[in-house]
Amino acid sequence: MRRWPASWRGNASLAWLAVAAYAAAAAWPHLAGHPIPLLGLRSLSNVHVGVPLVFATLALAVFLSVPAWTTRDRMLVCAGAALCLFAVVAYAVGASAALPFAFIGGNILRESRHPGPRSSPLWAETQ
Repeated sequence: MRRWPASWRGNASLAWLAVAAYAAAAAWPHLAGHPIPLLGLRSLSNVHVGVPLVFATLALAVFLSVPAWTTRDRMLVCAGAALCLFAVVAYAVGASAALPFAFIGGNILRESRHPGPRSSPLWAETQ
């Protein structure tokens, strides 16, 4: 099984951090009794925006956390999904809340351009 670059594994950490931040922002008004002090995240308190975003980010984080699921093609699909989420969140919530998706999508695309070194002895003989 191929080991992905450390930056690809770091995408899972960023996605889990986003899940925690979005869940906290969505739950803040219900737990604290007043709006979240961060103006850029106040749209997340709307049930129709915050809850689906938390679940979409949770699905992304779970996918990125299971190495057996992360083939190159699936990671490219994941990058597309992350960039679509970036566009939706930037429109519905704010640019600051959308940054994790831009970093995840951009990082996956950047890393997928450079294939890893070939470790097969057959490739070593032909070069």
